Amino acid sequence: MFGAANFPRRVWVPCIGYPHGETPLIKPAGLAVSRGQPLVYRPSPQWHAALAPANGVIVGPGSAWLTATHEVPAVAFDVDPGPAEGSSTTGVVANPPSAPPASRRDLPFSGWIDRLRNLGVWADRWTSPDLLAQLHACLRRPIDTVVCNILDVDPALPLQAMVAGQWPAEVMAGVATFASLTGAGRAWLAVSSSIDESAWTTLRSALSGTDVRLVPLRNDFPRANPGLLMRELSDRPLRPGQLPPEQGVLMLDAAAALAAGRCFLHDEPMLTAPLAVFDQITGRAYFRTVPVGAKLRDVLTDIDVETFGARLFAGTPLRQELLNGDCVVGGGELTIYRSTRIPDTNPDSCIRCAWCVEACPVNIQPAGILEAAQREDPQLAHEYGLEACIECGICAYVCPSHLPLLEGVRTLRRSQRNARTPPPEKDARKETRRNPELPEP
Repeated sequence: MFGAANFPRRVWVPCIGYPHGETPLIKPAGLAVSRGQPLVYRPSPQWHAALAPANGVIVGPGSAWLTATHEVPAVAFDVDPGPAEGSSTTGVVANPPSAPPASRRDLPFSGWIDRLRNLGVWADRWTSPDLLAQLHACLRRPIDTVVCNILDVDPALPLQAMVAGQWPAEVMAGVATFASLTGAGRAWLAVSSSIDESAWTTLRSALSGTDVRLVPLRNDFPRANPGLLMRELSDRPLRPGQLPPEQGVLMLDAAAALAAGRCFLHDEPMLTAPLAVFDQITGRAYFRTVPVGAKLRDVLTDIDVETFGARLFAGTPLRQELLNGDCVVGGGELTIYRSTRIPDTNPDSCIRCAWCVEACPVNIQPAGILEAAQREDPQLAHEYGLEACIECGICAYVCPSHLPLLEGVRTLRRSQRNARTPPPEKDARKETRRNPELPEP
């Protein structure tokens, strides 16, 4: 079960969706703001509003690295000591209603998108691609299927299954309401076939009275990836970087469905997020409900997990998404791993064993893509299957020569993005910010 993390003294509430070089119009420093109230005057029209997670005072503008490993503008916010009036660390409401409040039932789909955005609801992670962008895409093309992904990336750290088991009414409300709003004829919950009997009974009970169907699947890594999941459920291809609505599917995970369901049922803003931490050094797992904008360092200190001399990974260590303690929690990755620092290893020459090809879940040639990266040859990378790579990291894990296969993929994709995006103007007066992918001293 999820316990409640203590509120840190200061949080960094992310502001997402602003064009490059544009900063949000933040309310003045020193202004007292109540829980759930906006911290900026004009939120991005495409992204969520930045809301105060508790009663407190605005400190000023700043920036934050998300657990999705990119930097965004943020609002530094000091939380008042003591619990805020009306705050809820779990979001559980006694006798939750089974339908949206009467005042909201007649809202059109676009109105619900605005409502979700204004209540700070967002998700953008491996198991739940950019939720708000998906919803806007649903306005442009028909959707026939809604999929709630309750397959955990790591079955040993069952964040999504625990969210669905602890808040089944809200999760089901999120899925069923999205199916109704989009006109989808099918609504599925993709669950692990090895889910325990009590959890299965809880989910089936929550489905009563809805058209949502449980779909049990074998949950082995990286099946929770949206592209692989869509291919198995509907035999529709989904290229990396493409959103599921392009293939007629709206896909979200249990944590995203929970945030949406709280909005649909209770008009509850997304001020907290469920977070799972696995300490590989001690072998212990922790599940907490964390304020949006809390730094990982504060969360880990609260659960007595030491960050000094360790490495932090988002999602799963195989994907090699390195973090540091300054990254903040929100709608990004919600599973965090702490491990010992591994000495750097010089790679050997490729021995042409083809283990990376045999292990690849999408049947591409990772060693060939690395060769293309070394040659700076995008055409060769295309021939070896770069576009299909889901960056699961299995190839690098099995490689006996310790080749940087995953980094080769990311290097090519960065160069392609840079080729499409004009470089920003340099400002010599701007202080260089530290990249959280670099290890802390």
